[in-house]
Order: sequence, then C-alpha cells, then structure tokens
Amino acid sequence: MILNGLGCVSAPLYLFEKFFEGKATEHLLGEEVQAEHLNDDRLGRELEKLYTKGLSQLFILLCMRVAQKYGLKCESAHLDSTSFAVEGE
Repeated sequence: MILNGLGCVSAPLYLFEKFFEGKATEHLLGEEVQAEHLNDDRLGRELEKLYTKGLSQLFILLCMRVAQKYGLKCESAHLDSTSFAVEGE
C-alpha cells in the first residue's frame, strides 16, 4: 500500500491481493500469510482500525522510534501553517 501511495505501483486498492501473488509473503509478513489473505476487505478493516486509534499519534510514535533507533537529534520542529483554519474574528 505504501509503494502504491508513493506512486511506485499504480494500481487500485481492489487489486491489492494481486500485487502479492508470486511474492514470498510468508517470508515478508510471517508464516502462513498468503496473497489471498491480503485483500481489499482486510485492508479496509485495518485502515479503519488505524484511523480509529488516531493517525497523528501513530505517526508521532513511529517518528520518535525511528529517531531513537538511528540516533537522530531533534533540535527543531517545523509547523506547517497550511493545516490551520481561521474563521471569524
């Protein structure tokens, strides 16, 4: 899904299962994981769980763990002002 989102693969998500056909899913994702397990219904359910948990918190947690693992120093922060909305006074 990440490869698709980055534009490395251009396929609709309903073809998600087809992407994994012929690939070593057991090696990549764990024993007994087969291509037919990775379908658009399963993907939708997992995306819903991620959304319910809160994507911002997950993203921050992942970033912090990567920074710790690779010893990255976070000496400054960037705030994207395009995400702000102002209305009224």
